[in-house]
Amino acid sequence: MMRKQLLIALLCTLALLPACGKEEEPLNWTPSPATPQPTATATADEDAPWSSLTVDDLPTSLADPSGLFSEESPQVYLLGCKLSEELYLYGLNDGYGGGVLLRQGENLTHFDQAFASPQSPALPELYLTDTDGDGQEELAVRYLMAAQGDRIAYDLHIYRWMDGTCSDLAVTHEVCAEKALAEVTVDYDSSTGKFTLSYGATSAVYQVPGQYQSNPGQLRLDTCFFREQDGVFTVVLGVRLDTTDVLFANVLATIDCEEDDFTLRDIRVEPTTVV
Repeated sequence: MMRKQLLIALLCTLALLPACGKEEEPLNWTPSPATPQPTATATADEDAPWSSLTVDDLPTSLADPSGLFSEESPQVYLLGCKLSEELYLYGLNDGYGGGVLLRQGENLTHFDQAFASPQSPALPELYLTDTDGDGQEELAVRYLMAAQGDRIAYDLHIYRWMDGTCSDLAVTHEVCAEKALAEVTVDYDSSTGKFTLSYGATSAVYQVPGQYQSNPGQLRLDTCFFREQDGVFTVVLGVRLDTTDVLFANVLATIDCEEDDFTLRDIRVEPTTVV
């Protein structure tokens, strides 16, 4: 019986490297590469298309999700608001250079980030809560970035204010998958087709069908959801092999927010009903 353990290295880009096996008995199951996306950054370019906007130019009614990618240029969409704090989130189409505008009172801050998927447009969900335990509330926004069948992926952006400046901590589904893959381990028995994903005392076992046992394929964490309770966000990452396309496990972790990054803690692996 041949057993193999995959150790995934954490990259500093948003691409996932293939796993490395022993040269004498290579196994062809690797994490699939993620599509890199730039980290959202605040900009204040006076020459940017959106820089001419004033508070009076901004819409006051929530946008219709079906019109978020209107070809009429330029367009501003009200994505959500927290009236009690005078916080408003706007999306910009290409006519205004794209990205989002975050308004607090009369102040506007632009972030170069995606806010929806053209294939599955939806308004984001806003949470006003203390995400890092410092006693100050931040604006956390959950954006739906992909929805095709059972492949649903969200990004979480946490906007924080300090000394009159707004910053964004981008907790994207690609980076969450990358960090999770750096922590979990995989064991595969090609003689039986038993594929085990584990972290600590938690694990999920998947029986690879016979026709795929010699080549179980690539390990993918291609679904991502964030749930919130009392200011704490938990990420739920769905796991599958690309050969069988069966969602057989979830990797769950608590998001720990730091100054300009985040870590995953309380990682655990949970099986789905699939065996």
